[in-house]
Amino acid sequence: MTKHVFCKKRVLRKDAALLAALFALMTGVLTAPGVRAETLWRFGTADDSSREFGGYPNAPVTHVTAAVTKAKNVPRGLKADADPALEIAYLLKAAPKNGAEFSFKLLDAPASGAEMAVFSNGLMAGLIQLWGTSGTNSPYKWKKTYRLYIPKEMLRPGRNILRLEATRPLWSPPSVGDRFWCEWDSLNLTALSRPATEPVQGAVAYLGTTLKNGEFFVNDDTLRLARTALPWLGIAYSGNTIRADFWVDVASEQPRRLEYLKLLRDYNMTVVVDYLSGSHFHNDPEGNLPAQTRAALDDFLQRYGGLFQFYETGNEPCMFGGGFAETLTLARYLDRVKPASVQLVAPGWAYGGGKGTPVNWDGDPALRRQVEALCQVTNGHSYGYSYADNRGGSFVENLNTFGGVEDGWPRPYLNTETGTNDWHSEDNGPHLASTQPHAQAFDRILRAHLAVVDRTMQHAAIFDQFGLFQMPASFADLSSLTAAPAPGGEDTRLQTFRRLALAYATHGAPLPFTFLNRPEAAGRHVLFRAVNTASLAPLPGSGGVSNKILLNFVSFENTPQRLRVRVTLPRSGRYSGDRFGPGLTYAAAHSRVSLSASPALDLDVTLPPREAVQYILTPPAKFR
Repeated sequence: MTKHVFCKKRVLRKDAALLAALFALMTGVLTAPGVRAETLWRFGTADDSSREFGGYPNAPVTHVTAAVTKAKNVPRGLKADADPALEIAYLLKAAPKNGAEFSFKLLDAPASGAEMAVFSNGLMAGLIQLWGTSGTNSPYKWKKTYRLYIPKEMLRPGRNILRLEATRPLWSPPSVGDRFWCEWDSLNLTALSRPATEPVQGAVAYLGTTLKNGEFFVNDDTLRLARTALPWLGIAYSGNTIRADFWVDVASEQPRRLEYLKLLRDYNMTVVVDYLSGSHFHNDPEGNLPAQTRAALDDFLQRYGGLFQFYETGNEPCMFGGGFAETLTLARYLDRVKPASVQLVAPGWAYGGGKGTPVNWDGDPALRRQVEALCQVTNGHSYGYSYADNRGGSFVENLNTFGGVEDGWPRPYLNTETGTNDWHSEDNGPHLASTQPHAQAFDRILRAHLAVVDRTMQHAAIFDQFGLFQMPASFADLSSLTAAPAPGGEDTRLQTFRRLALAYATHGAPLPFTFLNRPEAAGRHVLFRAVNTASLAPLPGSGGVSNKILLNFVSFENTPQRLRVRVTLPRSGRYSGDRFGPGLTYAAAHSRVSLSASPALDLDVTLPPREAVQYILTPPAKFR
């Protein structure tokens, strides 16, 4: 396990539980130690090499049997150009009572953003997002172990088949398949010795945004927007992260900061704030924070420090003019005085931009390392296809900062700005054929971040041509809040964001379920994800908790799909709540529901192409 250092100061015994919760929150260690117990089968050895495997398959499907096949008869990866798949047949005396975990270590993949669909006995268990440095000039490979939870209901006594498929973007023809492939180290299937606490789908990932309402206002309109947007986006109640732009020079426009932070706590959202950065002051003659700056920062931490989990130490220093020396001074001071529940986040690196002191200092990995050494969390901004750029690309540049990786980043990665605007398109990017080039650009950048980044914030919910929503005519009644339109009538960014949020960014203990229309769902790229958020630990600092049941239906298909499921809820009774489905306005997408569980609950949902539906349910009160 990678060692993470939270702060240099001595930690009192009373902080131990707090830091343990923070560690789990940031690293995604959401299963108990030793949860992966019995190896059911393994191909290859964990040696950062694929040399023991065979070549890529020449046929659409390669079949192997776990009990008798040697690694040399297994391909070293998958390629999508011929729609290849690997099917592994194996025998079980009994289905593991806690389910299983499939895992592999990625050794290489294209920078265009590959993905792997995983089916267990015909049903889709997950769609693992991948990324690699092939196609860049990086001297480093992106290497990471990806894990996928397979519920016991998708396993059976006797013969089982695990199918791995290389897939293409939703809007791309087979001709682009050579741009989507992967190479692995070893393939593993393990029976879980304890119940999983997270339905991991490749990696534990969190999505979020910034709730701007035009400028940097934090007022009554912001609170109304949060109550409307967070549930509709599919990120409420799961510990997902909101960026709160609390810059020191806009304080007069933010009279409702405290109420806003409390509201985010009540929605069980983690928060990353920015307030002072190296662009807001100059060091005093002794190289320290000026007294007035220090007093302002102390007051900010005293007022709000218990209601956020992350402090971002700067924003694109060389785009907006921030000093290297000042950034170091700020990080050193914050490390001494911040609450133990708060982690320092490196600046949102832009890796140059023509400003800063010295000019373009954040484009120098050696200078970034000095700042990173004082932080517990890394960062880096990206738009369009820049995440994979050789120069200025956040993924490649951060690999340079850390000198490569052995198995994922050495510390958590929180990205405070990413996304696309109406200009970003496959037509002016990698030039991949696509029937929806703008939608595919946004889909691709979010998928790449799900593969590489722990916490990702789209910038921002309402913001010119970048947004998920249109600016409403009035915030008094947000039932008319509308998705920002996409060029040419393509899928909106909101549709793509919700699909990925519901598939990857809802967290909590998985609930048991079965497909009632198993033959209809077999072989389809459709997911059902059901979690009990009451299992999540209280948020560090704010103590935010949730009791919601989240039931998510997700389609990665280009045709309508019907999903009929039976899910077992924590107890019998009537569950009330909200249903969010397709619709360009809040009023069209939202409805109130009241459902009776025994504790089994049957649901029948038809999903339009590439759509997602979420039920947010409140459990019945316990009998006393």
